[in-house]
Amino acid sequence: MAWLRKVLPVVAVIVAACGPAPSLSGSASPAPSPTTVEASSTPAGTAVRLLELSAGPDALAPGTYTRHAFRPPIAFTIEDGWFAGTVTDGFFDIQQAVGTPDVIAVQFAHVDGVASAAASPMSATTAAAAVRAIHQNPTLTVVDESTSRMGGLEGLTVVVENRGTAPAPVIEVSAGTLSIDPGRKLWISLFDTPDGLIAVMVGGSIANWEGTLTVAEPVLESVAIARD
Repeated sequence: MAWLRKVLPVVAVIVAACGPAPSLSGSASPAPSPTTVEASSTPAGTAVRLLELSAGPDALAPGTYTRHAFRPPIAFTIEDGWFAGTVTDGFFDIQQAVGTPDVIAVQFAHVDGVASAAASPMSATTAAAAVRAIHQNPTLTVVDESTSRMGGLEGLTVVVENRGTAPAPVIEVSAGTLSIDPGRKLWISLFDTPDGLIAVMVGGSIANWEGTLTVAEPVLESVAIARD
């Protein structure tokens, strides 16, 4: 848990996987055959076999996964216990404790807009603009923020809670609106890339947040983000 606490010293949560992940849906693209590439988080010259993440009811096999249509290319490694959640070209996630109030999710998204005080989502093309918009969202309470580093990129992290009684919208992605349910927290790391603004998120229930951090940390430590 030490790494997560360095990046984000308090608590965070997640969205569409905040409950049974309702508002995000979409079919997965056909999975290409596994490929072998050199990941940026591995020693030079080390080849990593990447598996394509695709939707399905079965538990994911341990290994290193990517979504080939997602840009910039992102890879992450998992052990047993993870399931694919929503899988589209602009958003995908993996989950544990699926279908329970304590569902845990690690999510990757292209950010198309950010919910704020405005009636319509704000267009946010940078991490700094997105954080400002999140602060203006009256349905969210910001409990922490910091700088962050992941996969070789520098970014900004913000942690929010929904202390209300209705789902609170957070960001817009290609598959729809990502919202956080009451009693949930969302840890959001935002990164500026040549391919646009991306978010890496972790979510779980407030009641089981310590467990969420323990489960999510190994995945986040493995994340490799390709850079030009």
